[in-house]
Amino acid sequence: MNKNTAYLVGAILVLAAAYNLAFFFDWHKRSEIQIFCEKSRAAILQGGQTPNLTFHLAKACPLTSIEVVDAEDARTNKFPHPLWHVLAANGPVLTTSFGYGADIQGMKPEIDTAVPEPLESGEDYLLLIEAGKKVKGKLLFQPPF
Repeated sequence: MNKNTAYLVGAILVLAAAYNLAFFFDWHKRSEIQIFCEKSRAAILQGGQTPNLTFHLAKACPLTSIEVVDAEDARTNKFPHPLWHVLAANGPVLTTSFGYGADIQGMKPEIDTAVPEPLESGEDYLLLIEAGKKVKGKLLFQPPF
């Protein structure tokens, strides 16, 4: 075996070891944000019929996008119609919780004149959030009425 072959075999072994380490430690997977949903305390106390939902994150995340879409629409369309979509205005916004349709400081609607559409009981919805390009989270939920 000559020198070039030995270097090639060594390089292949190093790359294979690096790939196995990445697979073992899940370095190749994207991080997921854990999200929880509840009826807001204000809606419980006031007994309102509006879907005042609060979403909580397991830990504070610098969010860049929050979007709610109909689950059936998301299942059948590549680009579903957003019922509510806000983006970070200047930079990521460190957030631990937010309400559906609420004004979030540092975030603005994707379309300036857009308002959150009402949610209907018994329908499935999908919340999609992003913190940068690699960290994402999603939650399938039904409004609690």
